Parts: sequence; structure tokens; C-alpha cells
Amino acid sequence: MSFYYRARPHGAIAYTLGLDGQYNIWIFYVQNGERLQITNGLADSFSKPIWSGDNSKVAFVGKSRIIYVIYLTTGRIAAIDKIGPNEDVTLDWSPNHRMLAYTTQNHIMMYDVLSHRANRILAPNASDVQWFPNGKDLLFQDVDSSGTQQLFRIATNGSGRRQITNNPGGPLHDVSLSPDGTFALYTTPGASISLIRTVELSSGEVYEIKGGEQAKNYNPTWSPNSQLIAFSATAYSEGTGYYNEIRLVGKRGGNERVLTKSTCYATPVTWSPDSRTIAYLSGCSEQGFATEMWMVDLQNPTPVMLTRETLIGNLSWST
Repeated sequence: MSFYYRARPHGAIAYTLGLDGQYNIWIFYVQNGERLQITNGLADSFSKPIWSGDNSKVAFVGKSRIIYVIYLTTGRIAAIDKIGPNEDVTLDWSPNHRMLAYTTQNHIMMYDVLSHRANRILAPNASDVQWFPNGKDLLFQDVDSSGTQQLFRIATNGSGRRQITNNPGGPLHDVSLSPDGTFALYTTPGASISLIRTVELSSGEVYEIKGGEQAKNYNPTWSPNSQLIAFSATAYSEGTGYYNEIRLVGKRGGNERVLTKSTCYATPVTWSPDSRTIAYLSGCSEQGFATEMWMVDLQNPTPVMLTRETLIGNLSWST
């Protein structure tokens, strides 16, 4: 399919839209509310669009777990690899905007989307691979000698592998490196109980996020300035049943507060490039599917609905 994408003030939000049994990636322009479909039947319910840092490309894992790259300046879409059925679907763009890091077939992959060449590092249990801002090192999750999941750092040439955390036990989920490369976060131990932790990479010190009373804290996401974390905390009331609170907290666990609420059990969240606004999902149906996209300003927390759709899966604000 062909389309014309143009970057605009206030950025754009890429999101996964389900309609008539098909999933596609769309773009919502925050400035004027215009919507633009950029795929045709390639996405899946779990697809999450990931913007390159220069906003020229969007990558996602789509139908049949194929990795696609959308070149927004031309409308061309390329299938670059396929991820196995039980493999991690994390994708991360390099600081130079041309390489994708991910894991598949027991390797950490670094795929150059311009030259179409890939470098790889043997790492049978690795997942959640992400670039450090220097473009020369990677953060990833792997197991230590006792089989416990830990965070590791390695150079892109495969040298200098070292363990960062000393996690005593329990799996790590939602691993995310702060944009400035100084902290990482993760959730543990699982879905029914999900607690957020941050770790200062220079010291290895771990900080606990208090979170919601239900201990169901999901989708923690760094602000672009690396100072705050937004996340979804499931809550319950006798009158309305389950809903969630969009919470903010500092990187060391301080100054936690509820910013707004969503009718969904949980919601992904995404930050505006200036770290002042958060977009999230709400309007969940009885099946738990979100139908509304909202945004809220940190300084003036009055939520504004951006769009109402049939089914929205994930969302991601341009950089």
C-alpha cells in the first residue's frame, strides 16, 4: 500500500488497530487528530510499533512473528527476519537509527536496515536486548551460572560480557534501559503479582517501587528525560470492579503519585518527546479490549480523548 507520512509539531502516535479480524499499524497526529493507516493486514494483536530515533522508520513484529520495517519517507515495507513462537519480541533501534537489535535462534541479532546485513552474538538464553546510548554496548537479560535471570552488558562485537544485577531469584519481565543509559527497570515475579524494580547500573543498587495496592503493576515506561517512570497499576472498587491507575514515580522510587485513571484492567503508556504528556488506553469492553486513546498533561492532569476505535492494542509516541 502507499501512503504519505509527514512529521508534524507535537509528534505522532503509532498504534495497533484491530478491525474485522485484521490488525494494522496506524499513525495518529496529535496536532490535528488526523489518522493514517500504514500497513495492510501485516500486524497482529501483540504488535507494538517502535519508532527509530529520527522518526523515519517504524519497526514491529507482526503476523506469523515476522519483523517488519516501515520506511516512512517512501512507504516501503520490508520483512527482515522471523522470531520463533516462544521467543522474545523486543525490538530496539540503535542510536544511529539504522540497526535493529533483537533475539532469535539463540543469538543476539543486530540488523542493518540500510545495508541489509546482520551481525550476531551467540547467546542461547538472551532476551530484552537494548542499545546503550553509546551505540557500542547492549543491555540484555540472560541466566547466570545458577540459572537465575540477571541483566548483562556486552559490547556489540561480543566482547566484555559482564553481569550487572545480583537478582536472588524470580524471573525478570519488561526489562527497559533508561534513555540516558544509567538505570534499568524490570517487573517481577509474574503477572498475578507484578512488582517494579529499578537498578542503578553504576552501583548495582536496586530500588523498589511501591506501586498499587493490588501489587499488579504493568507496562513501566521511562520518560525521555530518564527522570520518571509511568506505569499502570490495577485497582479495584466494589462499585466499578477492576480499573487501573496511571502512576508516576521517580527512578529511585520517590514521589509516587496517581496521575489519572483508565477503565481497563491494565494499559500500555507512552510519553511525548518533551516528557510532559502521557498517552494511554481506556474504554475497555467486556472482553478487556481497549477502544479509546487518551492523553494527559503532567502539569494540567485533565485527560483528553484522542480517538475512539474498534480495538486498540499498543501505542508508541514518536521521538
